Amino acid sequence: MNERNASGIVRINKNISPLEILDLCDGYYSCPKDENGKRLGPMVGYAGRYETPDGKKQWVGDIYANFSKAEEYPHVLKYFADQMREKLLPMLDEIDVFCGAPIGGYAFSLMLGLACDRRVIKAEKKVIKTATAYEREKTNLVFGRHEVRECERVAIVEDVCNNFATTDQLIDLIEEAEGRAIAIICLLNRSLTIDHWYISKYNAGIPVISLVRMPIPEYKQDDPVVARDIAAGNVIWKPKDEWDRLKNNGTK
Repeated sequence: MNERNASGIVRINKNISPLEILDLCDGYYSCPKDENGKRLGPMVGYAGRYETPDGKKQWVGDIYANFSKAEEYPHVLKYFADQMREKLLPMLDEIDVFCGAPIGGYAFSLMLGLACDRRVIKAEKKVIKTATAYEREKTNLVFGRHEVRECERVAIVEDVCNNFATTDQLIDLIEEAEGRAIAIICLLNRSLTIDHWYISKYNAGIPVISLVRMPIPEYKQDDPVVARDIAAGNVIWKPKDEWDRLKNNGTK
């Protein structure tokens, strides 16, 4: 079995899923519920936002995959990279370079580079407007220390894909540098609408290759499914910042 010993070392059993392995890294949360569906722990806020008359609000849900926890165990990321390499074999010869998306794709892209013997570059966030009490900071993606070479075939690497907003920005950045975005690679694709192909303005279909494909429902805050919990304050808006509290069902 997969297990975590007294030293906190995660031992990998190849017969269980990547999300079960992530759970052993203390990186997976699913809100517990009673037999009637009542939540026994907090909901989570997601990074994505939607427009309302009162301004933008966060989507919320019951499940959170925190792959930053897997980064603490290089052998786990190596195992994920080796599994991904097997999925990429039919198209590996078409990939010149992996591009890690900030910041969740950084560590995984390096492991993929090792597993697949490919060059690795990273895109970075450049702050164009600082945060205020009412707005998040605004950023653009840039290539700072690294670059895309002309005609290079680039595979974008992320930890979690959902609304593909970062992906879209990266595709623009790559194409503007005269490279070609030919694949989107992620540990988890949780999108409710995008399965195996992503349509961009440059390409009629970019393959999406995920280690795990699991659509995860997300809700507007006034949705009857979640409204009572929202009113009661039963939500942790920044799960990664309050991970221990989240895993302890909302208690410190």
